[in-house]
Amino acid sequence: MKKNKYPKTKLAMFRKNILLKIEEINDNIKGIRSTTSNDSSMFSDHVLEDHNEGTEAHEVEKSFLLMSRESDYVTNLQKALHRIDTGTYGICQVYQDDPEKCECPDSPLIPEERLLEVPNATKGVFCKEKKKLNLL
Repeated sequence: MKKNKYPKTKLAMFRKNILLKIEEINDNIKGIRSTTSNDSSMFSDHVLEDHNEGTEAHEVEKSFLLMSRESDYVTNLQKALHRIDTGTYGICQVYQDDPEKCECPDSPLIPEERLLEVPNATKGVFCKEKKKLNLL
């Protein structure tokens, strides 16, 4: 019999892991913001004087892109928390959509190790690989 849901104790562990990651990312974003605001104010004060203005502008742009990516990751982690609340967390999305198409070998559950490493994962590794190859 295939196990198709994580027990509440595991879900609580996943929730804690996700909340820690969100906190860590929010701290990173704050750090990037403070560095970027310091850099951009220095940049605006010294635009005409500084020969490295292109480099500074590039660094500011890189910081904003990093903040955007981090922010998107937080959004995906919040969606993962919602899946915990709705009882679908850790269950391969392919299995949820059409159990016959799911390629997960033993169970539709995404392995615990994967969820701890990639807590916003929505597919098992086999289904994700198949999706990459456009076979699903």
